[in-house]
Formats: sequence, structure tokens, C-alpha cells
Amino acid sequence: MRWRDWLPLQHPPGIGVRLIAFNRLRLLAAFAGIGVAVAVMFVEFGLLMGILNSQSLMATLVRGELVVVNEARTNLHKWDSMNRIRLNQIAADPDVERVIPVYLGNMGLRDPATNSVRRILVVAFPSGELPFAIGDPDAVARALRSPNTVLFDRLSRPIYPDIVADGEAELNGLSYRVAGYVDLGPDIIHDGAIVMSDASWFQRNPNARPIMGVIRLAEGADTDAVRERLIAALPDDVSFFTPEELRQREFDFTLRSAPIGILFGIGMLAGLVIGSITCYQILFNEIVDRLKQYATLKAMGFSEVFLRGIIIEQALLLACGGFLGGLIFAWGSYIYIADRTALAVTLSVPSVLLIFFMAAGMSVVAALIALRRVVTADPAELY
Repeated sequence: MRWRDWLPLQHPPGIGVRLIAFNRLRLLAAFAGIGVAVAVMFVEFGLLMGILNSQSLMATLVRGELVVVNEARTNLHKWDSMNRIRLNQIAADPDVERVIPVYLGNMGLRDPATNSVRRILVVAFPSGELPFAIGDPDAVARALRSPNTVLFDRLSRPIYPDIVADGEAELNGLSYRVAGYVDLGPDIIHDGAIVMSDASWFQRNPNARPIMGVIRLAEGADTDAVRERLIAALPDDVSFFTPEELRQREFDFTLRSAPIGILFGIGMLAGLVIGSITCYQILFNEIVDRLKQYATLKAMGFSEVFLRGIIIEQALLLACGGFLGGLIFAWGSYIYIADRTALAVTLSVPSVLLIFFMAAGMSVVAALIALRRVVTADPAELY
């Protein structure tokens, strides 16, 4: 037997499509059923990635080649501070251009309309530097040079009072001028953020210690070589990461410490099972309705490979149609979820490809299971 005889599509293209498209209502119902399963997988995967991306957002926004944190700081939401002298020791390395200290804390933002106070994250750093990609560096630097000035995160959840530029914001009983906005974004723990200079932060926390340091290297410096040199020169009470390593560590920690991976994984599995059952039922009904025709083809000498190609072609058509419908629904769902939760829920090329191959895989598996009815069909028993 030639190798081409083993290929699944050994027939003129379009036979399977024409057969399953003959009953338009059944085809639309099949698209809808598989589309629901695809939408479930998209939403479950999108929520999982939205949580992970939001939890690691600070690492994603780092403007530097390395980040130094306390060795005991296992994740970005554990606020183990570090000794300031470590940043000075790092800055002494000839390949280090600068080290930017970052301070984190919580303050109470008062709503003047209701007199209620809500907790908000405060991020502080030197006014002349911008360790995160949250806005125009020059504009942020100019704004933070003024004393008692803050910038409000415009991506904060809408639970805070209206913060207008050139207005006032009361934090822990003190009034600050709002000079403008930045784009940081909330996570699962914090609903919003305020950015201020370290000078303003020291007024309320004179003994504050940095929570992390963003390291910028000189042009042409080897990141790995500098890190190895710093590790060898400094005590083991600090750790060094690239922004991508810090982001991946946050992903791993979130998945280990909370059962979200299992929960959303079960949701995706449920969508996969729903889609497989729907596709199998549609294909099985299609086969039963045309069983005599398939048996006649067998009696005429057409191989099982030929028949398999027809069924798999139908399965791929169902997968593509259902995927397109599920993708459109998921796109709208992502917009709604991102707007209501402020999580980083977005469609990406890798996620689209992943769900497409899952949809195609489940449809092909369902087709191979349904195909057994054709393989076992005996033309002599049908006539």
C-alpha cells in the first residue's frame, strides 16, 4: 500500500462539507453547540491569564534589565523590604548605570462626598526616575518634583472618588495635589494605586526601606555576567531577577498558592467535554442518516481511509464554524470582563491558537469515535 493511501482525505475535497451542509438547521445547531464549548474554554483561559497577568503586572512594567528584592520576598505581594545599603553596593558596579529604589505601602483615600475611606496602593520612587512603564517619563518627573504631589492610576477600579487633575486627594488625613494620571492597573489584592515621589513618602515614613530596586545597566553590558558578579559580591539576603524571570516566578507562585489553575483547568476541561459530546452527536446522527450511502461506497470498493476522510472533513468544518462563533462571543466577553473587573483579560495570538487546536482536536477525536459506525456497517444487512 502506498503511503498516500494512509492520508485521511483521500477523496475530492468538499464531499464531506456538502453532505453535512445539506441540512442547514442541523449545521447551524452544531456550530452553536460547539461555539458554546469554545466560548467556555476561551472565558476560562482568559480569566486564568487575566489573574496571572494582573498579579505579575509590576514585573511586566519594569524599565530595567534587573530587579533586586529581599531574598525572603517570595512574591510581589509580600512586602519584605531590603537594606538601602545593598542598592548603594549594587550602584558601585562599573556596569550598573543606576539603581532606582521603589517603595510600596497602603494609604487611606477619603471620599469627600461620603466621608468613607478606601485603601489604595502607594508606589513611591525618586522623582527624577521612572522605574515602571506607566507614563511619559519626562511628564511624570516634572509632576513629582513638586512637594506633596501625587499621580492617580487611571486604570483603578471605579470604587474611588472622582480624582481630577489639578484637584486634591486626601490620603491618611493629609491633602495632596493631583498632578495627573498614570497607567498602572489593579490586581486581585489592590483596587487602585497612587504614585508619589520618595521625598513625599519619607515625610510620612522617614525610616522607610525600599521594597525593591530596578537596575539599569550601561549600554552593552552583559546582564548575566553583571548578575553573577553582584551575587558573588553581596550577601545572600538579596535576589536578582530579570523582569521576565520575576514575571514567571509570580505566575508560578500564584498557581502554587491558590487553586485557580485547577479551577479554571476544570472549566476548560468541561468545555472540551461539552464540545466533544456535541460534535460526536452531530456526526453520529449524520452518519446514521446516510448509513446506506456509506455502506454502498464500501460495497463499491472505497476504502475506510476514504470514508474516514469524509467524516474528518465534516468534523473540521464543525470545529472551524464553532470556533469562529466562540471567538466572537469570547471577544465580547473579554471586553465586558475587563471593563467590570479591570483585570488584564485580553485576546492574544497564543491563546487563540491554543483554543483553536483544542477545538480541532476534540472534533477529530469525536469524528474517529463516530466513524466506528461506518466501519462496522455491512452493506448486505442494510438492503
